Amino acid sequence: MKYLLKTPFECLVKIGEKEYELDANNGLEIEDEERLFVYPLSSPPFYVNLKNLKENENYSILTHDDCTIILLEERKTLSISQKESFSFAGKACDVEICGNHICFETSDKKIAYTCPHPCKENKVFKIKDYACVQFDDHFYAYSIKNNKLTHFCGELSLNGNSLELKKIFHDSQNREKSATYNFEEDIVVENETFTSDYVCENPELTPYKLMESVKAKDFSCALNFLSENLKNSIDCDQIRSFFGNITTFLPLSTIEFITISANQKNFVRFNLADGKVDDITIDFL
Repeated sequence: MKYLLKTPFECLVKIGEKEYELDANNGLEIEDEERLFVYPLSSPPFYVNLKNLKENENYSILTHDDCTIILLEERKTLSISQKESFSFAGKACDVEICGNHICFETSDKKIAYTCPHPCKENKVFKIKDYACVQFDDHFYAYSIKNNKLTHFCGELSLNGNSLELKKIFHDSQNREKSATYNFEEDIVVENETFTSDYVCENPELTPYKLMESVKAKDFSCALNFLSENLKNSIDCDQIRSFFGNITTFLPLSTIEFITISANQKNFVRFNLADGKVDDITIDFL
């Protein structure tokens, strides 16, 4: 695939072992590359994943005469916020969106979140006791009663007080999730189903695939990677409680991992028997 990189500011661009010094008069043609790194003179560096090109605060994607242009964005010194207010039984909640930051604020609480996606097109509204912001593939619901922010991402469809979600995880097991969530006093899962290729032909990858299942919260699939001995003594709820709400895991070896959640980092080690996980130990870091 061919791209044209354009920049309104001076920067250094690295592609593999090659370096290019660019200014506003330069354009750089790129073909058959996977990624590039950009080093502006007066702001932090960043990289562009050409295999999965998505707009963000660092660059825009334009199409002109069958040419895909990657236009680098200057960091703005002026910010304009979108702000809306809602009332919930006398309690006010302000919703503010600025750049890729989103904020929910009441008289006694403020929750701010940096979104990992562009926030150009959005809908701001309320459902029951929730202040909501919806983007194309992301949905945020802030509970006024519980002071809790919930984030959904995937293919979304809102029908009254119900949110239907289809999510593709892009993991090694081709996992997909379909779910329906109802907005009650808490967000209630009405139904949730997973599909995946959980067969593991290489026993050394068993712990990795188990960790993928835990991260996706596909705990039924995680049971497939346990030995019969361990499977008879643990269920889905225990796996959920044991690992916690992990958002990321980092392999140290085929049997050792660091898991990361919002408030905790853990070291996890697996013991295998006949290609299945027979024992799990977790140490808090």
